[in-house]
Amino acid sequence: MRIAYTSDLHVDISQRNWELVPYLAEVLKMVDPDVFVLAGDVSPEIGDLEYALDCFSGLRGLKLFVPGNQDIWVLSEEMQGLGHDSYEKYYFYLPEACRRNDFVPLWMEPVVCRGVGFAGSIGWYDSPLGAGDAGMAFPREHHYLLDSVWNDNRWACWADIATLTQAGGGPAKRADAEVAREFNLRLDQDVEALSRDSSVREIVVVTHYPPFVELSVEGIPFTGSRETGGILSSHPKVTISISGHIHDRRDILVGNVRAVRCPVGYLGGDRQKYQDLVKNCLEVIHTLEEEDFLGRGLT
Repeated sequence: MRIAYTSDLHVDISQRNWELVPYLAEVLKMVDPDVFVLAGDVSPEIGDLEYALDCFSGLRGLKLFVPGNQDIWVLSEEMQGLGHDSYEKYYFYLPEACRRNDFVPLWMEPVVCRGVGFAGSIGWYDSPLGAGDAGMAFPREHHYLLDSVWNDNRWACWADIATLTQAGGGPAKRADAEVAREFNLRLDQDVEALSRDSSVREIVVVTHYPPFVELSVEGIPFTGSRETGGILSSHPKVTISISGHIHDRRDILVGNVRAVRCPVGYLGGDRQKYQDLVKNCLEVIHTLEEEDFLGRGLT
C-alpha cells in the first residue's frame, strides 16, 4: 500500500501557496497512491478549505484529512461572543466540508483499508509556548510557531459552556490542557477499537500537532502533548505517525513507531519551481501487504 502525505498547505498565506495546490494534485494523480493524507492547516476560511480539497477530486484512492490549529480558528470576536466556537468548526463545519469533497474526516471516522487502520486527531497541546518563551532566540524560520500561539490565544475558541465570562460576553475558553486531554481520550478510544479488530494488522495515526518530543525543533519547546505520544506507543499495532504543524521534514523512529511529516509551510516570496517545491512537501510511505508475509511459492 502506498500512502502519500503532506500538511500545512496554508493557502491563505500567499498566492504561491494557493497556486501550489492544483500542481500538487496533478503530481498526486501520477503517483496514484492508495491513500492520501492531508494533516491540517489549510486555512481558517471554509471556502479556502473547500477549494483545496476539491483540487484533489481526481484522485482515485482513499483521501483522509485532520484539521490543524488554523483550520479551527474563529476569526471574529463578535462571532465568538455570539457563541460560535472552534468545537462548532471541528465537529460540524469541517467534517461536512470533508464529506462534500470526498475526504474522510478522520478525527470523526476512523477507517480500515486493506488491513491498515487509520485514526486521527488535531492533537492539540498541553502547554503552548508561554510569555517567558517569547523572548527566546528562535531561529527566524520558526517564528511562525510564536505567531501561531499568539493567534491561537485569540482565535482558537474551545468554549466552556458550563462557565460564562463575568462580562456575559459568551462562554469562557477552556484551558489548552483540558482540550488536549479530551482529544487524546477520543484518539485512544479510536486506536483501541482498531487494535481489537482482528482484520487490522497495523495502524497509522494522523495528528496535526507532533505527538513525540523527538519531533521538536532543537532549542524550541515541545509544541504538542506528551500524552499523545504515550497513546501511540502503548498500542503495539501503531506503526506509523503522520503529523504536521512544524514546517520541516522529519522521518525518524520513536520506539517502534515511524514518525514522519512533510509540510508545505509558508512559501511567501519563494521563487522555486513548483516541481521542486513538490519534492520537498510530498512524500510516499509504503506498508507491506498481507501476501508479502505468506511466503508465496513455498511448499
